[in-house]
Amino acid sequence: MKKILLFVVLALIQQVNANAQVFEAIIKDAQTNQGLAYVNVGVIGKSSGTVTDDNGHFKLSLTNSNTDSLRISMIGYMPKTYLVSDFIMHYTPGETIMLVPALHQLAEVKISGRKLKLAVLGNTTQSKSTNAGFTSNKLGNEIGEIIKIKKAPTFLKQFNASLAHSIPDSIKLRLNFYSVKDGLPDKILQQQNIFVTVKKGQEQITVDLTPYNIVVNDKFFVSLEWIKDSNGPGLMFSASLFSSAMISRETSQATWEKEGLAGIGFNVLVSY
Repeated sequence: MKKILLFVVLALIQQVNANAQVFEAIIKDAQTNQGLAYVNVGVIGKSSGTVTDDNGHFKLSLTNSNTDSLRISMIGYMPKTYLVSDFIMHYTPGETIMLVPALHQLAEVKISGRKLKLAVLGNTTQSKSTNAGFTSNKLGNEIGEIIKIKKAPTFLKQFNASLAHSIPDSIKLRLNFYSVKDGLPDKILQQQNIFVTVKKGQEQITVDLTPYNIVVNDKFFVSLEWIKDSNGPGLMFSASLFSSAMISRETSQATWEKEGLAGIGFNVLVSY
C-alpha cells in the first residue's frame, strides 16, 4: 500500500513539473522605456516568484492555472495582475511589459511644538552565537520583524542590523517597511526603493532613513529582501530567543509566515 501511495505522489510531482513552463520577459518604465531593475514578479500566495535583474529581465517557471494570479509590482509604479492562464495564453517570447509610474501624495503630518524624543525600537542584539538568516536563496526572499511604537506619529530615522558573521563578497538587498494587519505585513509604507549593499568584512548595517520621510502611526514591519544573485553563502544576522518572532516569505508575492522562536536583530532609531 505504501509503495502504491509513493508511486502516486511521484507521478503527481512529475505531472506538475511536466506542465510547468519557463517564461521570459523584460519590464520597462512606460514613460522612459528604460528597463526596471529589481521588480517583484510572482504568483500571489505561492512559492513561484523572482526579481528582475539590472536590465529588467526575468525568467519564471509557471504552471497553467485558471485560479492563480501573477503579480508584477515595484515601489513607485502601478502594479499589474494577470490570471496565470491569461498570461500564458497571450505570452510572446521575449515580450516587454510596461509599468506606469504611480503618483503619490504625501500625507499631512501635524507636529506639536514639543521637543521630540529619540528611541531605539526593535531587537538590538549583537549576538554571534544565536543567528537567523534568509530562509531560501530565491530572489525576493524576505525576512523581518514587527516593531511596536511608543506614540504616534513616529518618524523613522535610521535602520540598524548586526551581522552574525562577515561575508566574502558583496550582497545587494532592499529595505522595506510595511503596515501590519492581523499580525502579518500588509501594505508597503515607503514611496521609494531603499537599496542596501552589504560589503565584504562588514559587521553592521546602518541606513539613514531621513531622506525617505517615513512616518508611522502604529506598529510596523521592517524587512530585508534578497534582490540580486550572489555566489557567496547566505547572510546571517544576530538573533535572540523568545523575542518578537521573525516573519518571512519565500519569494516575491509569496505568503508571509512566522518562523520559530528566534527574533532577528533589526532595530530602528525613531523620534516621536
